[in-house]
This record gives sequence, C-alpha cells and structure tokens, in this order.
Amino acid sequence: MGSGLSTLPDTLDADAVKILAGDKFDQVVFDALPKGADGKITKEQFMTLAGAGTTDANLPGATPDAPAPVDGATTVTPVIECPMTELPTVVDAARLAGLTPLILDRSANHLLDTFHNYKADGMLDAKMWTLKLAKKEIPQEDALEGLRHKLSYSMARGQDLVISMQSACPSFSTTLNSETFPLEVFKESGKSLINDASASTIITDAHAKELGQGFKICQPDFKVQVTSHFGVDDLDDFLFGEGFGLEKVPRAWFQVINIKHGEGTELLD
Repeated sequence: MGSGLSTLPDTLDADAVKILAGDKFDQVVFDALPKGADGKITKEQFMTLAGAGTTDANLPGATPDAPAPVDGATTVTPVIECPMTELPTVVDAARLAGLTPLILDRSANHLLDTFHNYKADGMLDAKMWTLKLAKKEIPQEDALEGLRHKLSYSMARGQDLVISMQSACPSFSTTLNSETFPLEVFKESGKSLINDASASTIITDAHAKELGQGFKICQPDFKVQVTSHFGVDDLDDFLFGEGFGLEKVPRAWFQVINIKHGEGTELLD
C-alpha cells in the first residue's frame, strides 16, 4: 500500500474495501453508507471506518479520531431496509456518514419503542408533549422545558437521545424549538451540539451538578436518533411537507431506516 491511505484512489468499490479491510469487512456497514452513482464510497469514508474499527485500524495512515464525512448533507440518501437484528450496525454506519438515523417501525406492538425502553436510552416522548400542547393542557414554555430536560440529561450524561415521534408529527419547525431545544439537535446525530456554547445554553444547573460536578459539559458520547411509526410513503407528506413538523429540517440531514420485520410480526394498517 506504499505510504498508506494517502495513496488510495479517491473512491473505492466493495471489492477494494474487502481487500483493505480483510476479515473486518462488514457488508451491512458498507451497504448502509451513502455512495456515488457508481456505487463507490470516498477515501474519506473509508478512513473514517478504519478509525472506527470497522476496518483495520492499524492500516498505515488510519486516524482513530477522523471526523465523519458530511459531504452528503445536501443530498437525500436512499431509504435503507434492515431487520432489527442489524439495526445497531446500520445506525452506526449512518452516524459515520454524518447523518441522523430516522428509524421507521411499523410493527403493531411497537417493538422498537420496547427495545429502547429496555436499553434505558434517553427516551423523549415527543408525541406526549405535542398532544399536551395541542390540547392546551400546558403552556408552550412547559413543553419546551420538557424537551430541554431530556436533551440536557442526555448531553450531560453522554447517552443516546431517542426522539420518539410515534404516530404524531411534532411541531419542531414552529412551537417546539427554542435555543434550549434547537433544530440542530437533528443535525449529524446531535454532533453539532457537542460544544461549550450549546452545553452552557441547554444543560440545566441541576444536571450539571448531578452529572458534571457543576460544569456544563456535553459528553462526546452524546448522540441522537429519531423514531416514527409512519411508513416510508408518508414521510414527505406528513413529516417534511409544507406546514408539518419537520418542514424546516432538511430531509438530507437524515438517514431513513425502515425496519423489515419477519413473518408473523403484526404490522400497523
């Protein structure tokens, strides 16, 4: 390989990555990455995978802390379908590509919600706050503080924040965003909030005291994913469409992942 990764071509196909990665090649991860029209990934994407341990991290020139490429942030990537058993791998691949996972679960028993509750991820019930606000049970300030509370805790603790929309279309583009719950939470899986300015604005004094010894610090393991009960065909009309909840959030910020359930799993109508 000569002097290392710097000698690689600008793009690589699956066969080239297999040769470089050896027995650490993961077809699921490769398939999940955004690609050019020729089906190839960029050298920068490969370097990121090498640093993440998906390929050989000891390759000359591999950088463990290489940033995820965000070149695809203005291009809507194709929907990925995968079974729940492969979901963690596909989610990681989306994040490596600089995208926020938007996971669609059409199971009648809401298996994905159960999975996240079991894992004790930071579940933000966006549907609940949407309904409370729509029914005028609480003022807008209380709803925003409810969103902030979950975001603040996840940032300070360094855990996954799962924004659970369920069958609702929360009004993130209008009433449910503020400086303490900005739209940037949906960008790069929350990576854009890992900085001192965002931490000082969003993290509450209570969470700083509980989790940060009084300091408002967003831990580097903080990540975001979004879940929904909508189907693929509903996204553009009922999530990203004009007048709907994610209208002001670029669709290109997301990697849509549609869970493919096995036979015998009851699905929503």
